[in-house]
Amino acid sequence: MKLISFRISGAFAAFRDPSVTSNQTVYYIPSKSAVVGILGAMIGIKRSNHLGEIYGEEFQEFFKNTKIGIQFESIPKKVTFFTNHRSLKEPKTKPFKTELVENPRYTIYVNTDEENFKKLSNAIKKNEFVFSPYLGHAYCQAAVSDFKEIESIEIDSVGEKTKCVVLDESETYSPDFEFRHEMIIEGSVIIERHIHHFFNGKKFDGRILKYWIPTNNSEFEIKRDSVRDLSKFYKIGDSVVCMY
Repeated sequence: MKLISFRISGAFAAFRDPSVTSNQTVYYIPSKSAVVGILGAMIGIKRSNHLGEIYGEEFQEFFKNTKIGIQFESIPKKVTFFTNHRSLKEPKTKPFKTELVENPRYTIYVNTDEENFKKLSNAIKKNEFVFSPYLGHAYCQAAVSDFKEIESIEIDSVGEKTKCVVLDESETYSPDFEFRHEMIIEGSVIIERHIHHFFNGKKFDGRILKYWIPTNNSEFEIKRDSVRDLSKFYKIGDSVVCMY
């Protein structure tokens, strides 16, 4: 399978946790929905033009045909600050906490349908986008670099090591799903829970799933694995990436 890979970075990222409404709590990595939104913006695919519909037909078709992988390459660091917001119910201001990820850098891997693959390749190669990419919020402008088209081959995950984000499809009661985290150099691992959107037949659906995020050049060795419905592993040279 042919993949596009590129690096995207910026001064800040604000991929917000939608389950927190009173403050802005952010993830270290973007969800698949956020990444597909960035890719769609690059080639001019809009989410929707209709009030009440989050995703238009063109965007849904693009989402359905697109698999992504992520490698989080920067030091995990967040900055927090407070601003005063005025309540519409009460004539007074209240402090509002805002988080941002500082100096984020990601390598993104993409596979999609042939037409949009060509559009993305041309857009990223030339650094010419229909809509400017940003990292979760319009004030978090992004720089795109290191474009590549690479060949990959699907592999079994068991026994492989990866520095990329791994989607955990297991349930908490499953005894057959296990990661063993091995440190190649001094590093760390982050686990985040995201809403993972996917197509269940013709229906657009979502589940809360865990994401295992190696940082600081750490690697996972996958000792055992469950049956995967939403993700697969691919070998790229000496590297392994989880595509979902």
